[in-house]
Amino acid sequence: MMLTIEFLNTNHTLYNAVKKAEQDGHLLTEEARRAALHLHIDFEKGGIHLPSGKLDRVNQLNMDAHKLCREYGENIINDPGYVDIFPASRIPRQIQHLLKPIYRLTSGVSKESLGSYEDEQEKGFRIITEPRTLFSVLQLTPDEQVRKMAYLKGSSVPHANHEVLDKLINSRHELAQIMGCKSYAEFVMQLNMASSPEVVVSFLQEMSNMVKEKADEEFNTIRNLKRDVCGQRCVDLEPWDEAYYTTMMKSSAYNLDSAVVASYFSLPQCIEGLKLLVKSLFGASFDSVPMAPGESWHPDVLKMCIHHPEEGDLGFLYLDLFSRKGKYPGCATFAIKGGRKISETEYQLPVMALVFNFSRSHDSSIVRLNHSELETLFHEFGHALHALLSRTDYQHFAGTRVALDFAETPSNLFEYYAWDYRVLKKFARHYSTGEVIPEKLVKSLNGARDMFAATELQRQIFYALVDQTLFGEQLSVPRDTNSIVAHLKRQHSNEKHVEGTHMHIRFSHFLTYGAGYYSYLYAKCFAATIWKKLCQEDPLSPTTGTLLRTKLLQYGGAKEPADLLTDLVGDGIVRYHNGGIVPDVTSCLEELKLLDDKNRHIGK
Repeated sequence: MMLTIEFLNTNHTLYNAVKKAEQDGHLLTEEARRAALHLHIDFEKGGIHLPSGKLDRVNQLNMDAHKLCREYGENIINDPGYVDIFPASRIPRQIQHLLKPIYRLTSGVSKESLGSYEDEQEKGFRIITEPRTLFSVLQLTPDEQVRKMAYLKGSSVPHANHEVLDKLINSRHELAQIMGCKSYAEFVMQLNMASSPEVVVSFLQEMSNMVKEKADEEFNTIRNLKRDVCGQRCVDLEPWDEAYYTTMMKSSAYNLDSAVVASYFSLPQCIEGLKLLVKSLFGASFDSVPMAPGESWHPDVLKMCIHHPEEGDLGFLYLDLFSRKGKYPGCATFAIKGGRKISETEYQLPVMALVFNFSRSHDSSIVRLNHSELETLFHEFGHALHALLSRTDYQHFAGTRVALDFAETPSNLFEYYAWDYRVLKKFARHYSTGEVIPEKLVKSLNGARDMFAATELQRQIFYALVDQTLFGEQLSVPRDTNSIVAHLKRQHSNEKHVEGTHMHIRFSHFLTYGAGYYSYLYAKCFAATIWKKLCQEDPLSPTTGTLLRTKLLQYGGAKEPADLLTDLVGDGIVRYHNGGIVPDVTSCLEELKLLDDKNRHIGK
């Protein structure tokens, strides 16, 4: 696919046709003119306007980058790291099913014959330190040494990605310079709302300053709890402590039991939740449809159709829900076919695939999601709806084919539906009793989420600043990536940097979102404003759904994102800053209770 795109992007016949269409002035609609402009820019981002020698080099660099990204991902899968823990009693029972039992021989004196020895097997567990397992271990394991060993191993693999990331940074930087840009970050932001790395970094630093005081308070609270539990000999809060003690505090304050929470989110009921959203907001059905022989890539895959009683079929969605060997490891939305206008009476319907890796329990036929997984399901469904409900003339703008720093907005907005009791009570039922999820439990989930909101926001700001720095302007004397991460962590985080740990060598968003990870923070702010101004009063209102569909989702990338956002909720969602656009942060920070009087004027 990548090679095909590279070939098309260097086709001079197509490039000249686009330029001629622009020059002739025969493009009658705003979307047509916008499509020609974007195609023109895309062609030139591929180097088509360069002399042949430079064009060859650009093609080579693009192919190198594609190969390096693939290699980086494969290394993460092939070298997740592991630690072996003995005895088995050091691992809490509730996470033992995530780990691999192992055994070692121990020698002991035989009772039958004094002086002779017999071998006995001691049971332990191997912790594969891939991110999801590692997080469970850090959250729930009382033994600090186990947490430490798991954290250190999980944060230092795969070693091969040091070289891969260095090569990628160099390739992207050389590409940007050939294109006349100071950095790869500048190169990729040409069509983004932010428009320049300077605007992004200014926004991130401003947010970092706004959350620092509250994040410091939260850090001290966690550290003080550790001291209360361990005694004053525990001087500092270590990186492997935060998840454990924050989980302890949330459980204590809100009496949350993850197994109890999951009992209300059986996977079939969660799919009912998706159907509820489609029906309530858009007046459409969302049901399974049969597949042709050979259409599915695996027997577990479901095909769903969104159907409107007056408009007919709106689009199709494949759901690939369960983890299996060799499968793409994350959760993501993939476009199989983009929507586009074929004629005045015919429209090519969009086809999407949602891929998850939910675990099937060995002791239960009913798959139950934890609340985080429910939120992920709704997030990815937001992406899918953006594609399925868009009605663009050109496939180039279908659904999520928008400015990168706008793309995550619908998905972040639909996360809110996973936290709202008015929504959850309509589908979340106990898998065995059928009891509706208690309102008190949902309030506890919300309260627990908000307890360390500043710390989590600070972490996302730190990630975004690392991303900007890795792919920003390169110094004449290059700094190694480890020192960049350590420096930014000291500036923008309370978490200590531990020598020998390298979070950036298995953070794949730095590749897929290269210089664009800040988009998640843009989306968080935009979604908070949309929810507050449009959805909060009645989240399932058909009026709300109509506005979301007709003013936001249906346009895909066919209009400027700032115009769509302002048209949807009015003024006060975007700010213009140094030639670029940043979100208004007021609703986001108010929601997280992080906006005090001295910060209030900054959000405007």
